[in-house]
Amino acid sequence: MPPLSAQRGNAPAAISGAPSAGAPSVGAADRRARFPRGLAQPEGGFRFGADTLLLSAFAHAHLKRGAALSGLDIGTGCGAAAIGLLLLRPGEPIAITGIDTGPEMVAAANQNAADLDFTAHLQPALADARHYRCPAPCHFALANPPFRVPGTGRPCPDDARHRARFEGPGGFAAFAACAARNLRTGGQLFLVHLAERLPELMCALAGHGLRTRRLLPVQGQEGQAPRLALIQATLGGGQGLALEAPLVLYRPDGSLTPQAAAFCPFLLANPARRSRKHPA
Repeated sequence: MPPLSAQRGNAPAAISGAPSAGAPSVGAADRRARFPRGLAQPEGGFRFGADTLLLSAFAHAHLKRGAALSGLDIGTGCGAAAIGLLLLRPGEPIAITGIDTGPEMVAAANQNAADLDFTAHLQPALADARHYRCPAPCHFALANPPFRVPGTGRPCPDDARHRARFEGPGGFAAFAACAARNLRTGGQLFLVHLAERLPELMCALAGHGLRTRRLLPVQGQEGQAPRLALIQATLGGGQGLALEAPLVLYRPDGSLTPQAAAFCPFLLANPARRSRKHPA
């Protein structure tokens, strides 16, 4: 997915219809209104993209409304997915722990939580998914893991960018195991990944007791093969998969579809797609 120009200091782009959350200070309210623009991100590091925002919207669509919920954001980066979810659930009692192995990412996530007055709702921590255990089981988890297996693409010269793009020790199975270890029975994992890797992803999830219950393919344009997939998996529970109609992001002229804007209003920050070889 295309990265968003979200460095601090860039010209803001207000999002029509994007919700606010809580009762923030004046400065925080302005930053919330500009989201996903303006988040702190490490200089020269990996930039989050539309896949992160789609993950926030997907979790928002399927989490229980109005309930006190605890969550874990596995590989939180600068905290964008967690912050997106909090903004879509204004005033709700949601507490999210975000873990990442990059100190620079955890520092950025902490700064963003402070800048947007979300310190009571988002607690970033330096931790490895292979070993992390929450103090108490969570209701849900978010994951936007690295898409590529080492050796399948061009290496990134920057170490932080490389970690974000390529799987580390344990691969995707480490994310699945972390979710299973930290979710309560019936807890939900919301995940975004490449559609081409669905068979191995679903096998890895099942191997850790996570049943894939919902699948939303994401197409760049109508008629194109989906490049991304949004997955909802549950720890334990019954069988059955809900395969949703594809979410189409762009019209042939490159403008955002009404369907995509309704599903994820944050995409209105970049309403037109540049011409790209890989459209989704």
